[in-house]
Amino acid sequence: MIEADRAPSVTAPTTGEAMTRETDAAEDPRSETAVDVSDPAAVRRWTEALGTTDEALMKAIQVVGTRIDRIKEYLGSGGMAADQEDA
Repeated sequence: MIEADRAPSVTAPTTGEAMTRETDAAEDPRSETAVDVSDPAAVRRWTEALGTTDEALMKAIQVVGTRIDRIKEYLGSGGMAADQEDA
């Protein structure tokens, strides 16, 4: 077998796979998954998965931290609900 023909044993997730993880976590009311605020692409995926704006997400993170369960509770309980897009 030629070395170039071997597929790598570990591959980075594609954008679709990453989005699925965020979507799954966003739909799980008990998810303790955290938003990586240092990664702009992750923030964008989370805003899409949560159906909110970057500004609303960052405000929620400032108030309740990066855990998705807390962010969803904050966004859904009127904290920044008016700033959310219709999901």
